[in-house]
Amino acid sequence: MNLWVPNGLIVGCEALFISYAPHNAGVFLAAGSAGMLFGDLAVGRLFTAEQRRRYAFALRLLLAAPYLLFAVHPPVLVATAAVFIAGAGFAATLPLQEQLLELTPDPVRGQVQGVESAGRMTWQGIGAAIAGGIAQHFTSGTAITFVAAVSIAITVFSRPFVVRARAVRVQAANA
Repeated sequence: MNLWVPNGLIVGCEALFISYAPHNAGVFLAAGSAGMLFGDLAVGRLFTAEQRRRYAFALRLLLAAPYLLFAVHPPVLVATAAVFIAGAGFAATLPLQEQLLELTPDPVRGQVQGVESAGRMTWQGIGAAIAGGIAQHFTSGTAITFVAAVSIAITVFSRPFVVRARAVRVQAANA
């Protein structure tokens, strides 16, 4: 769930860039991509596996929290910086995937990775549909903010389950 839903909802935020700021949507999309590249490189190459685990929750919050600024319709430069920072939060996928692989028996790892990838892509489409549906009745900024808040709520709500799954794996390894 934590690999699919929060990320998918944030893709929903990105899907509203054109309706939010038609003349600056390209800048936002580029900033999000650059942030994702930066986050993946920094977290994947500069952090140890233990640091990635330790910062996974903060990265998941970073993925959504900057979009809360869209509630006040910030200036383009501020919104662009927020999108870049949020894009770096997509690096939260790395430690979550590592944890998933640790919990998965070797014979089914390929299938589990396939299901995880398909679920993530499916939720990206669902997230865009949800955000678009909300934007039909409210402003794009309101929809972006609401979807980001839901992403944060799901991240916070599911944290005990992620921590418990990691603890079960550690206990099993020590037994």
